[in-house]
Amino acid sequence: MRSQAVLLLHGFLGRGDDWVDVANALETDFTVLTPDLPGHGDAVKRPDPEYTMDGAADRLAELLNSENIQTAAVIGYSMGGRLALHFALRHPDRFEKLILISASPGLRSEEERVARRSIDRQRATEIEDDLIGFLDSWYKMPLFQSLNDLERDALIAKRSQNKPAELRKSLEGMGLGAQPSHWEHLQDLRVPAWALAGGTDPKFVSIAQEMASVSQVEAVVIPNASHAVPSERPQMLAELLQGLLSANQ
Repeated sequence: MRSQAVLLLHGFLGRGDDWVDVANALETDFTVLTPDLPGHGDAVKRPDPEYTMDGAADRLAELLNSENIQTAAVIGYSMGGRLALHFALRHPDRFEKLILISASPGLRSEEERVARRSIDRQRATEIEDDLIGFLDSWYKMPLFQSLNDLERDALIAKRSQNKPAELRKSLEGMGLGAQPSHWEHLQDLRVPAWALAGGTDPKFVSIAQEMASVSQVEAVVIPNASHAVPSERPQMLAELLQGLLSANQ
């Protein structure tokens, strides 16, 4: 009997191997897939439609097909969490469980999305003009306040291996401003679902708790972690995921 499949989706600027520590902790009990998402790592020069939420979700369904996997537990961090939720709503028959980490269901109003698209276009320009400078500013945001200097420098070095033009396409096609709001669709989820957030990341703790208040999604707060949970607390996260994935198996 084949083990349960687990699909791990990385965040913006990342790549599939961001999950190596978590995946290694899980792989003895699960079949783990860690794809690069469009515009990241080796997933470059893809057809333009793949750099959208719909196209990226359809590509994930194709990945499962190629591995002869009908259903999977899908875990996504940040942008990967937004994509995981979009995937769950677009392809509900491919899901067993859904776990969102430091992720949002989107911006509720078109006005907010328009404003965010403007911000994303500016960020995309900064990425192409000076990727290292952008990364330095990015990882100094309050979201990543618990990273120490060594952790921040390591992330910058790793993220700088991405291609600026590809990151631009990802941000413009899959950024928060491009994503539709899924707040009103949370109640349509038909699988067990959790929203995880680091305890020192108040914005996403609030989002997780609000998701729980309007749907069957369960909120889980991870202590002593900020936004970058997979890189900051991989062992703690792996143990938590192990428990959630093994429940009712």
